Amino acid sequence: MPINKNRIDYFELKSKLKFVNRPLFEFCGAYVNYLDSFYGLNKNDPKINLLCSKQGLYNEVMNAFESELSPYVKSEIEAFSFCNILQSVLKAFLFDYKSINSFDALLKKYDNYKIEGLFDFIGGCFINEHLQSNCEDWPSSDLKAMALYIEKSDGIDADAKRKVLDLYAYPEEAKMRIRYIIVSMYQVFKRFESDTIEQAKKQLKRYMNLMEIDYDYFCRILKFDDLAEVISNNEQIDLYISYMFTVSYFCKDYSDGTVLLVNGFLCDEYSAAKLEQHSVENFLSIIGDKQCREILMYYVERPYYLLELSRELSIAPQKLRMYNKRFMDAALIDFEHMGGRRYYKLNKEEFDKQFEMCKRLFR
Repeated sequence: MPINKNRIDYFELKSKLKFVNRPLFEFCGAYVNYLDSFYGLNKNDPKINLLCSKQGLYNEVMNAFESELSPYVKSEIEAFSFCNILQSVLKAFLFDYKSINSFDALLKKYDNYKIEGLFDFIGGCFINEHLQSNCEDWPSSDLKAMALYIEKSDGIDADAKRKVLDLYAYPEEAKMRIRYIIVSMYQVFKRFESDTIEQAKKQLKRYMNLMEIDYDYFCRILKFDDLAEVISNNEQIDLYISYMFTVSYFCKDYSDGTVLLVNGFLCDEYSAAKLEQHSVENFLSIIGDKQCREILMYYVERPYYLLELSRELSIAPQKLRMYNKRFMDAALIDFEHMGGRRYYKLNKEEFDKQFEMCKRLFR
Protein backbone atom coordinates (compact mmCIF):
# COMPACT_ATOMS: atom_id res chain seq x y z
CA MET A 1 0.00 0.00 0.00
CA PRO A 2 1.64 3.32 -1.07
CA ILE A 3 2.26 5.93 1.62
CA ASN A 4 -0.14 8.86 1.53
CA LYS A 5 2.17 11.88 1.49
CA ASN A 6 -0.76 14.25 2.07
CA ARG A 7 -1.93 12.44 5.21
CA ILE A 8 -2.99 14.95 7.86
CA ASP A 9 -1.78 14.31 11.38
CA TYR A 10 -4.69 13.10 13.52
CA PHE A 11 -3.83 15.28 16.50
CA GLU A 12 -3.44 18.40 14.35
CA LEU A 13 -6.84 17.86 12.75
CA LYS A 14 -8.42 16.92 16.07
CA SER A 15 -7.25 20.18 17.62
CA LYS A 16 -8.70 22.27 14.78
CA LEU A 17 -11.79 20.37 13.69
CA LYS A 18 -15.19 21.49 14.95
CA PHE A 19 -18.37 19.65 13.96
CA VAL A 20 -20.95 22.40 13.46
CA ASN A 21 -24.71 22.66 13.17
CA ARG A 22 -26.04 24.95 10.42
CA PRO A 23 -29.72 23.95 9.98
CA LEU A 24 -30.37 26.33 7.08
CA PHE A 25 -28.00 24.29 4.93
CA GLU A 26 -30.74 21.65 4.79
CA PHE A 27 -33.07 24.04 2.99
CA CYS A 28 -30.18 25.13 0.79
CA GLY A 29 -29.45 21.52 -0.16
CA ALA A 30 -33.10 20.80 -0.93
CA TYR A 31 -33.43 24.02 -2.92
CA VAL A 32 -30.26 23.44 -4.96
CA ASN A 33 -30.97 19.77 -5.67
CA TYR A 34 -34.53 20.44 -6.80
CA LEU A 35 -33.41 23.20 -9.15
CA ASP A 36 -30.69 20.93 -10.52
CA SER A 37 -33.27 18.21 -11.14
CA PHE A 38 -35.67 20.75 -12.66
CA TYR A 39 -32.94 21.83 -15.08
CA GLY A 40 -31.83 18.25 -15.73
CA LEU A 41 -28.44 18.87 -14.15
CA ASN A 42 -28.57 15.83 -11.86
CA LYS A 43 -28.48 13.18 -14.60
CA ASN A 44 -24.71 13.10 -15.03
CA ASP A 45 -23.96 10.55 -12.34
CA PRO A 46 -26.48 7.69 -12.09
CA LYS A 47 -24.80 6.47 -8.88
CA ILE A 48 -25.79 9.67 -7.08
CA ASN A 49 -29.35 9.32 -8.34
CA LEU A 50 -29.47 5.69 -7.21
CA LEU A 51 -28.21 6.53 -3.72
CA CYS A 52 -30.66 9.43 -3.38
CA SER A 53 -33.57 7.32 -4.60
CA LYS A 54 -33.20 5.12 -1.51
CA GLN A 55 -33.68 8.06 0.89
CA GLY A 56 -37.36 8.30 1.78
CA LEU A 57 -37.32 11.75 3.40
CA TYR A 58 -35.16 13.22 0.66
CA ASN A 59 -37.58 12.00 -1.99
CA GLU A 60 -40.57 13.29 -0.04
CA VAL A 61 -39.07 16.77 -0.15
CA MET A 62 -38.27 16.57 -3.86
CA ASN A 63 -41.75 15.26 -4.66
CA ALA A 64 -43.35 18.01 -2.56
CA PHE A 65 -41.53 20.68 -4.56
CA GLU A 66 -42.66 19.08 -7.79
CA SER A 67 -46.31 18.72 -6.77
CA GLU A 68 -46.85 21.85 -4.67
CA LEU A 69 -44.95 24.63 -6.42
CA SER A 70 -47.34 26.64 -8.57
CA PRO A 71 -47.07 26.75 -12.36
CA TYR A 72 -46.10 30.42 -12.03
CA VAL A 73 -43.18 29.63 -9.70
CA LYS A 74 -42.04 26.88 -12.05
CA SER A 75 -42.24 29.25 -15.00
CA GLU A 76 -40.09 31.71 -13.05
CA ILE A 77 -37.59 28.97 -12.26
CA GLU A 78 -37.54 28.07 -15.94
CA ALA A 79 -36.90 31.72 -16.83
CA PHE A 80 -33.57 31.52 -14.95
CA SER A 81 -32.48 28.28 -16.61
CA PHE A 82 -29.97 30.05 -18.84
CA CYS A 83 -27.52 30.15 -15.92
CA ASN A 84 -26.89 28.74 -12.47
CA ILE A 85 -27.99 32.01 -10.88
CA LEU A 86 -30.73 30.83 -8.51
CA GLN A 87 -28.55 28.15 -6.95
CA SER A 88 -25.48 30.37 -6.69
CA VAL A 89 -27.21 33.31 -5.01
CA LEU A 90 -28.56 31.26 -2.11
CA LYS A 91 -25.31 29.34 -1.64
CA ALA A 92 -23.32 32.57 -1.73
CA PHE A 93 -25.40 34.16 1.02
CA LEU A 94 -25.18 31.13 3.30
CA PHE A 95 -21.49 30.47 2.73
CA ASP A 96 -20.38 34.10 2.86
CA TYR A 97 -22.27 35.07 6.00
CA LYS A 98 -21.78 32.79 9.00
CA SER A 99 -24.30 34.84 11.01
CA ILE A 100 -27.22 33.65 8.85
CA ASN A 101 -28.71 30.75 10.81
CA SER A 102 -32.45 31.11 10.17
CA PHE A 103 -34.67 31.78 7.20
CA ASP A 104 -35.79 35.12 8.67
CA ALA A 105 -32.14 36.15 8.99
CA LEU A 106 -31.57 35.12 5.37
CA LEU A 107 -34.46 37.26 4.13
CA LYS A 108 -33.35 40.21 6.24
CA LYS A 109 -29.84 40.03 4.82
CA TYR A 110 -31.21 39.60 1.30
CA ASP A 111 -33.67 42.50 1.57
CA ASN A 112 -31.03 44.86 2.95
CA TYR A 113 -28.37 43.80 0.51
CA LYS A 114 -27.28 46.40 -2.02
CA ILE A 115 -28.41 45.65 -5.53
CA GLU A 116 -24.82 46.01 -6.82
CA GLY A 117 -23.68 43.32 -4.42
CA LEU A 118 -26.44 40.97 -5.53
CA PHE A 119 -25.56 41.50 -9.17
CA ASP A 120 -21.95 40.80 -8.29
CA PHE A 121 -23.17 37.27 -7.53
CA ILE A 122 -25.44 37.14 -10.58
CA GLY A 123 -23.00 38.56 -13.11
CA GLY A 124 -20.02 36.70 -11.71
CA CYS A 125 -21.95 33.44 -11.85
CA PHE A 126 -22.98 34.11 -15.44
CA ILE A 127 -19.43 34.98 -16.56
CA ASN A 128 -17.95 31.94 -14.79
CA GLU A 129 -20.46 29.62 -16.40
CA HIS A 130 -20.46 30.99 -19.94
CA LEU A 131 -16.85 32.12 -20.29
CA GLN A 132 -15.12 29.89 -17.71
CA SER A 133 -13.52 33.13 -16.52
CA ASN A 134 -12.31 33.81 -12.99
CA CYS A 135 -13.72 37.36 -13.25
CA GLU A 136 -10.39 39.03 -12.41
CA ASP A 137 -11.32 42.03 -14.57
CA TRP A 138 -14.99 41.97 -13.55
CA PRO A 139 -16.22 45.57 -12.90
CA SER A 140 -18.04 44.90 -9.62
CA SER A 141 -20.31 47.44 -7.86
CA ASP A 142 -21.24 49.26 -11.06
CA LEU A 143 -24.35 47.88 -12.75
CA LYS A 144 -23.87 49.72 -16.03
CA ALA A 145 -20.23 48.65 -16.26
CA MET A 146 -21.20 45.05 -15.44
CA ALA A 147 -23.87 45.01 -18.13
CA LEU A 148 -21.50 46.57 -20.67
CA TYR A 149 -18.82 43.99 -19.82
CA ILE A 150 -21.29 41.16 -20.54
CA GLU A 151 -22.62 42.85 -23.66
CA LYS A 152 -19.13 43.22 -25.15
CA SER A 153 -17.94 39.73 -24.15
CA ASP A 154 -17.53 37.35 -27.07
CA GLY A 155 -18.28 33.65 -26.98
CA ILE A 156 -21.55 33.87 -25.04
CA ASP A 157 -24.78 32.40 -26.37
CA ALA A 158 -26.84 35.32 -27.71
CA ASP A 159 -30.08 34.18 -26.07
CA ALA A 160 -28.42 33.72 -22.68
CA LYS A 161 -26.76 37.13 -22.99
CA ARG A 162 -30.09 38.75 -23.77
CA LYS A 163 -31.73 37.14 -20.74
CA VAL A 164 -29.08 38.20 -18.28
CA LEU A 165 -29.02 41.74 -19.69
CA ASP A 166 -32.79 41.88 -19.17
CA LEU A 167 -32.09 41.33 -15.47
CA TYR A 168 -29.67 44.25 -15.51
CA ALA A 169 -32.29 46.41 -17.19
CA TYR A 170 -34.70 45.84 -14.27
CA PRO A 171 -32.46 45.01 -11.31
CA GLU A 172 -34.96 45.64 -8.49
CA GLU A 173 -37.52 43.48 -10.24
CA ALA A 174 -34.92 40.73 -10.73
CA LYS A 175 -34.13 40.87 -7.02
CA MET A 176 -37.80 40.46 -6.11
CA ARG A 177 -38.27 37.60 -8.59
CA ILE A 178 -35.39 35.66 -7.03
CA ARG A 179 -36.75 36.39 -3.55
CA TYR A 180 -40.19 35.12 -4.56
CA ILE A 181 -38.77 31.82 -5.78
CA ILE A 182 -36.72 31.33 -2.61
CA VAL A 183 -39.68 32.13 -0.34
CA SER A 184 -42.06 29.92 -2.33
CA MET A 185 -39.71 26.96 -2.08
CA TYR A 186 -39.15 27.50 1.63
CA GLN A 187 -42.90 27.49 2.23
CA VAL A 188 -42.99 23.97 0.80
CA PHE A 189 -39.83 22.86 2.60
CA LYS A 190 -40.51 24.17 6.10
CA ARG A 191 -42.78 21.28 7.14
CA PHE A 192 -39.85 18.93 6.46
CA GLU A 193 -37.28 21.19 8.08
CA SER A 194 -37.18 19.67 11.56
CA ASP A 195 -36.98 16.12 10.19
CA THR A 196 -34.13 16.96 7.83
CA ILE A 197 -32.27 18.73 10.63
CA GLU A 198 -32.62 15.66 12.84
CA GLN A 199 -31.31 13.48 10.04
CA ALA A 200 -28.34 15.82 9.61
CA LYS A 201 -27.59 15.63 13.35
CA LYS A 202 -27.63 11.83 13.23
CA GLN A 203 -25.25 11.82 10.29
CA LEU A 204 -22.97 14.31 12.02
CA LYS A 205 -22.65 11.93 14.98
CA ARG A 206 -22.00 9.04 12.60
CA TYR A 207 -19.11 10.87 10.99
CA MET A 208 -17.75 11.93 14.38
CA ASN A 209 -17.61 8.23 15.28
CA LEU A 210 -16.11 7.34 11.91
CA MET A 211 -13.23 9.73 12.54
CA GLU A 212 -12.31 7.71 15.64
CA ILE A 213 -12.98 4.28 14.16
CA ASP A 214 -11.21 4.68 10.80
CA TYR A 215 -9.34 7.98 10.58
CA ASP A 216 -7.73 7.39 7.18
CA TYR A 217 -11.04 6.42 5.59
CA PHE A 218 -12.71 9.46 7.19
CA CYS A 219 -10.08 11.77 5.69
CA ARG A 220 -10.27 10.15 2.27
CA ILE A 221 -14.02 10.25 1.74
CA LEU A 222 -14.32 13.82 3.09
CA LYS A 223 -11.37 15.00 0.98
CA PHE A 224 -9.23 16.07 3.93
CA ASP A 225 -6.21 14.52 2.23
CA ASP A 226 -6.53 17.20 -0.45
CA LEU A 227 -6.72 19.99 2.11
CA ALA A 228 -3.45 19.53 3.99
CA GLU A 229 -2.18 23.01 3.14
CA VAL A 230 -5.54 24.67 3.86
CA ILE A 231 -5.76 22.97 7.23
CA SER A 232 -2.21 23.84 8.25
CA ASN A 233 -2.76 27.50 7.31
CA ASN A 234 -5.98 27.95 9.32
CA GLU A 235 -6.84 27.85 13.00
CA GLN A 236 -10.27 26.21 12.83
CA ILE A 237 -11.99 23.79 10.47
CA ASP A 238 -15.80 23.81 10.70
CA LEU A 239 -17.35 20.65 9.30
CA TYR A 240 -21.05 20.35 8.56
CA ILE A 241 -22.55 17.04 7.45
CA SER A 242 -25.70 17.66 5.42
CA TYR A 243 -28.63 15.36 4.80
CA MET A 244 -30.16 17.26 1.87
CA PHE A 245 -26.88 17.95 0.05
CA THR A 246 -26.37 14.13 0.03
CA VAL A 247 -22.97 13.78 -1.72
CA SER A 248 -21.95 17.37 -2.39
CA TYR A 249 -18.74 19.00 -1.20
CA PHE A 250 -18.08 22.69 -0.56
CA CYS A 251 -15.11 24.51 0.94
CA LYS A 252 -15.17 28.15 2.07
CA ASP A 253 -11.99 29.79 3.35
CA TYR A 254 -12.74 32.80 5.60
CA SER A 255 -10.39 35.67 6.37
CA ASP A 256 -10.60 35.03 10.13
CA GLY A 257 -8.61 31.79 9.92
CA THR A 258 -11.67 29.56 9.71
CA VAL A 259 -12.53 27.10 6.94
CA LEU A 260 -16.06 25.84 6.41
CA LEU A 261 -16.53 22.41 4.87
CA VAL A 262 -19.94 21.06 3.89
CA ASN A 263 -20.17 17.40 2.96
CA GLY A 264 -23.16 15.26 2.10
CA PHE A 265 -23.88 12.35 4.41
CA LEU A 266 -23.70 9.84 1.53
CA CYS A 267 -20.02 10.53 0.88
CA ASP A 268 -19.05 7.15 2.31
CA GLU A 269 -21.58 5.22 0.24
CA TYR A 270 -20.70 7.19 -2.88
CA SER A 271 -17.01 6.50 -2.30
CA ALA A 272 -17.78 2.80 -1.94
CA ALA A 273 -19.86 2.86 -5.13
CA LYS A 274 -17.05 4.55 -7.06
CA LEU A 275 -14.57 2.03 -5.70
CA GLU A 276 -16.86 -0.78 -6.80
CA GLN A 277 -17.13 0.79 -10.25
CA HIS A 278 -13.35 0.94 -10.49
CA SER A 279 -13.09 -2.69 -9.39
CA VAL A 280 -15.64 -3.77 -11.98
CA GLU A 281 -13.93 -1.85 -14.77
CA ASN A 282 -10.55 -3.29 -13.79
CA PHE A 283 -11.98 -6.82 -13.57
CA LEU A 284 -13.58 -6.51 -16.99
CA SER A 285 -10.29 -5.21 -18.38
CA ILE A 286 -8.43 -8.20 -16.97
CA ILE A 287 -10.82 -10.92 -18.09
CA GLY A 288 -11.13 -9.18 -21.46
CA ASP A 289 -7.42 -9.82 -22.04
CA LYS A 290 -6.78 -13.24 -23.62
CA GLN A 291 -3.38 -13.69 -21.95
CA CYS A 292 -4.80 -12.75 -18.55
CA ARG A 293 -7.60 -15.28 -18.93
CA GLU A 294 -5.15 -18.01 -19.87
CA ILE A 295 -2.98 -17.36 -16.81
CA LEU A 296 -5.95 -17.18 -14.46
CA MET A 297 -7.27 -20.48 -15.81
CA TYR A 298 -4.09 -22.16 -14.60
CA TYR A 299 -4.48 -20.63 -11.16
CA VAL A 300 -8.04 -21.97 -11.07
CA GLU A 301 -6.63 -25.52 -11.30
CA ARG A 302 -3.98 -25.27 -8.57
CA PRO A 303 -1.24 -23.01 -7.14
CA TYR A 304 1.90 -22.40 -9.23
CA TYR A 305 5.27 -20.92 -8.45
CA LEU A 306 6.52 -18.34 -10.92
CA LEU A 307 9.14 -20.29 -12.88
CA GLU A 308 6.91 -23.36 -13.07
CA LEU A 309 4.03 -21.45 -14.71
CA SER A 310 6.50 -19.49 -16.81
CA ARG A 311 7.72 -22.72 -18.38
CA GLU A 312 4.18 -24.10 -18.67
CA LEU A 313 2.96 -21.05 -20.62
CA SER A 314 6.24 -20.22 -22.35
CA ILE A 315 6.10 -16.71 -20.90
CA ALA A 316 9.22 -14.90 -19.71
CA PRO A 317 9.34 -14.79 -15.89
CA GLN A 318 9.58 -11.00 -15.87
CA LYS A 319 6.45 -10.71 -18.00
CA LEU A 320 4.57 -13.20 -15.84
CA ARG A 321 5.66 -11.28 -12.77
CA MET A 322 4.00 -8.17 -14.26
CA TYR A 323 0.78 -10.09 -14.85
CA ASN A 324 0.86 -11.40 -11.31
CA LYS A 325 1.27 -7.91 -9.93
CA ARG A 326 -1.75 -6.79 -11.91
CA PHE A 327 -3.78 -9.71 -10.54
CA MET A 328 -2.63 -9.05 -6.99
CA ASP A 329 -3.43 -5.33 -7.23
CA ALA A 330 -6.95 -6.42 -8.17
CA ALA A 331 -6.91 -8.96 -5.30
CA LEU A 332 -7.67 -11.78 -7.79
CA ILE A 333 -4.71 -13.88 -6.66
CA ASP A 334 -2.67 -14.21 -3.48
CA PHE A 335 0.24 -16.43 -2.49
CA GLU A 336 1.57 -18.77 0.15
CA HIS A 337 5.03 -20.12 0.86
CA MET A 338 5.57 -23.87 0.48
CA GLY A 339 8.93 -25.63 0.46
CA GLY A 340 10.83 -22.36 0.24
CA ARG A 341 8.90 -21.21 -2.83
CA ARG A 342 6.17 -18.64 -3.29
CA TYR A 343 3.09 -20.25 -4.84
CA TYR A 344 0.46 -18.03 -6.44
CA LYS A 345 -3.15 -19.12 -6.30
CA LEU A 346 -6.58 -17.83 -7.24
CA ASN A 347 -8.38 -15.80 -4.58
CA LYS A 348 -11.69 -17.48 -5.33
CA GLU A 349 -13.69 -15.48 -2.81
CA GLU A 350 -12.57 -12.15 -4.30
CA PHE A 351 -12.91 -13.43 -7.87
CA ASP A 352 -16.51 -14.54 -7.19
CA LYS A 353 -17.25 -11.20 -5.48
CA GLN A 354 -16.04 -9.17 -8.46
CA PHE A 355 -17.83 -11.47 -10.86
CA GLU A 356 -21.09 -10.91 -8.95
CA MET A 357 -20.54 -7.14 -9.09
CA CYS A 358 -20.25 -7.40 -12.86
CA LYS A 359 -23.45 -9.42 -13.05
CA ARG A 360 -25.31 -6.74 -11.05
CA LEU A 361 -24.02 -4.12 -13.46
CA PHE A 362 -25.75 -5.82 -16.41
CA ARG A 363 -29.05 -6.61 -14.73
